[in-house]
Amino acid sequence: MNHKTLFTILAVAIVSFLGTVDMSIVNTALPQISKDLAIPMNQAEWISSAYLILICMSLILFGKLADQTSKVAIFQAGTFIFTVSSLLCGISTSLPILLVSRGLQGIGASMTMATNLGIITESVAFSLRGRALGINTTIGQLGYIAGPAVAGFILSVTNWNWIFLFNVPIGIAAFLFGHFVYPKKKWQKQKIKIDWWGFVTLAAAILGFFLSIFIGQEVGFQNPFIIGGFFVTLILVIAFIMIENRVTEPILDLKLFKNTGFTISIISLMFMYIIIYFNNVLLPFYIQNTLKFSPSQMGLIMSVLPVTNVFTAYLGGVLCDKYGAVHMSYRASIIFVVAEVIFAIIQPSWSIAILFVGFVVFATANGLFQNNPMVMGHASKEQQGVAGSILALSRNIGFAVGLSLATSVLYTGMSIKANRTITTYPFGHDDWFVFGMHFTYWIAALIMASVTAMLWWLLRNNPNEK
Repeated sequence: MNHKTLFTILAVAIVSFLGTVDMSIVNTALPQISKDLAIPMNQAEWISSAYLILICMSLILFGKLADQTSKVAIFQAGTFIFTVSSLLCGISTSLPILLVSRGLQGIGASMTMATNLGIITESVAFSLRGRALGINTTIGQLGYIAGPAVAGFILSVTNWNWIFLFNVPIGIAAFLFGHFVYPKKKWQKQKIKIDWWGFVTLAAAILGFFLSIFIGQEVGFQNPFIIGGFFVTLILVIAFIMIENRVTEPILDLKLFKNTGFTISIISLMFMYIIIYFNNVLLPFYIQNTLKFSPSQMGLIMSVLPVTNVFTAYLGGVLCDKYGAVHMSYRASIIFVVAEVIFAIIQPSWSIAILFVGFVVFATANGLFQNNPMVMGHASKEQQGVAGSILALSRNIGFAVGLSLATSVLYTGMSIKANRTITTYPFGHDDWFVFGMHFTYWIAALIMASVTAMLWWLLRNNPNEK
């Protein structure tokens, strides 16, 4: 891998890190933001939700634009918007201004998420693609994991505004670095064709889905309005499919999903990110409240995950280039099942070393699972932008569903054990939480076992899969 290629990957990965770290960093600062802006916590939570919703609503549009114009141009424009809106977030003095700025930040992040993988796949030789995507995946996933630690450090030395302002110098540097290292490709001079009806319908469906998820967590999913929200979302999805099957230039070419490899890869990716979020929900409670470690000790214990993942993600990319993305993901899915079973049977009385083993097994599976090259490898060169957008959308939907599913299943498990409704940590009854945690991780093991079955079927019925 020459220096030019490596610099291109790093330039993309830096922005990928900023986009993903902003999904988790803000949650840590919400209590302080809520206090300083004198707003209730449930309103402050929309600062995080607005970012995720705007990303998902606009991903497919920017992927389509990138395929018709220039991926680098869309990516750089996204970097610029993300940086400027980070500055606006940092100097905001009221919730409305912060929410608008956060929405703009989400649009900028969406532009980069829709194009980052396409830039890498077009810039790197096929024999090195797994390694290149592995580097980007490693740095991007570190953003998800490192967010709380970064936020904790910033809040310990200054105010919450710097949660956003720290993006500005890094964003400027990334923009200038990219200007010099990205492949110089002329803007494709062709008429831009956007299926606006399809885009609006899909964006409305995504908005309805996320509003139903987030509001449902507050008021309960049995609420008639939440049930109605999911029903409207379903109607919009059906309408979107009907529109896309009738227009000549669809915003999302549904023929992509006729490619079995692409469809299975997307489903596998989404399921993987669902169970990744299980750890974010369950393990902090288990380590602090059940095992009685302090927050700082918990941070050190959980640092095993990102540290291990740094090494295994790059190793996964190297092995992907040698054995193929589907083969590596199939093997990684089996390791994932092993990790979920460890978490599903672990007991508070066991040595902490067993928990570390579970972390290492999980992080190894996460690093070896080649979701990015697996998805992008099943899309044509002309569809790399849209394929990358679908990949990013599936990842974010996975996170949202993972958060909702993890808490819902955990509460159900604890309620079964307690024989009454439990919706918070049951202090004084650690055994109820442990039962609920085990119940949730058995569900996670079944989810990953289904991924193993799908990838096994794909390998068995598609001899050309690598």
